[in-house]
Amino acid sequence: MQPISKKNNLYIGTLSGTSMDSIDATLLKITNKIKVINSYSVKMPKTLSNKMMELSKMKKNLFLYPTKELREADEEFTFETVNVVRKLLKKSKLRNSDIHALGSHGQTIQHRPFSKKPYSLQIGNPKIISNLTGITTIGNFRQTNITNGGSGAPLTPSFHNFFLRDKAKNRAIINIGGITNITLLLKNKKTIGWDTGPGNCLIDQSVKKLIGGKFLFDKNGDFARKGDFKKVRKTVDLVIKKPFFNLEIPKSDSTENYDFSKLFFKNSNLSKFDWISAMTEITALTLVNSLVKNCSSKKLNIYICGGGSKNSYLIKRIKTKLPRNWSIGNTKTLGIDPMFVETSTFGWLAKQRLENKKIDLKSSTGAIPSLTGEVFQA
Repeated sequence: MQPISKKNNLYIGTLSGTSMDSIDATLLKITNKIKVINSYSVKMPKTLSNKMMELSKMKKNLFLYPTKELREADEEFTFETVNVVRKLLKKSKLRNSDIHALGSHGQTIQHRPFSKKPYSLQIGNPKIISNLTGITTIGNFRQTNITNGGSGAPLTPSFHNFFLRDKAKNRAIINIGGITNITLLLKNKKTIGWDTGPGNCLIDQSVKKLIGGKFLFDKNGDFARKGDFKKVRKTVDLVIKKPFFNLEIPKSDSTENYDFSKLFFKNSNLSKFDWISAMTEITALTLVNSLVKNCSSKKLNIYICGGGSKNSYLIKRIKTKLPRNWSIGNTKTLGIDPMFVETSTFGWLAKQRLENKKIDLKSSTGAIPSLTGEVFQA
């Protein structure tokens, strides 16, 4: 098989979400348009997932003071990332020399952009990934944003603005991952992006704690649908009154700030489904409240992406709270599968960094227009 010319503009984006259950890799063809060519996911080993979960709960600054456990998790996660990239190449019948660059987000362990010494810590060593895959790898995206005066998140608004803006329409791109973030693409206005609060994190935590077993998330919102969030209204109100939700945008959040075990209490009048329904309601409420507060447009087309796009009950709850002339769908109608938007973002960011193009996230993270990510040559 003859190597494909790099003029074919092939890139790979990799990402592990806050659920820490898998590593996803997407093969992309990027020009002035973007096309998903192929994808591959590997399930995260449970021992590694548990180790990362424990690390993410630590109060200690692991960025400045890495522990033995962190180093071990970093090494394991790095090899898992290399594994998924190799399998994607094999599935696609490509060689490493066919790929321009790999954008590796890694796995977020701690994200503390507002501490005295701001930082965002992801594991997955991009230098080793580059060495073992033979593909030039770009990593440390969030930390470089913080170094340039930003909060490190969200980074997706730059991608949304480039590929999903319509000059004649008002759009909002909403990514519901562990944390929810919104990109507002209004006619004749600058792009604004921010985190609204919990996305899937509290829902996932409640499912793992109350249902357990093989269930890591609420598929289609089937568990929440069986419950009644109104029975847990006091807890819902307690969460949505947190100071973060009154902060002005742009703002950045972290799953570290949400712990279901601290909200949960045993009550014979409350079922496990009531609790899962309440966590889903928190996501829907905080998302819509934030969007309505920051967007006064009479007409708005909303497009959902990320894992939350598959939760039909959550989407239904969001829809019931939206202004009448606002529509809701997902990014598939715009040409990008909702599940590939984030990995595509990091593939595209890798291309921008390789070409020394500055990313403008001033109105989303506060960072000055700057090169985002570090290059590790193969």
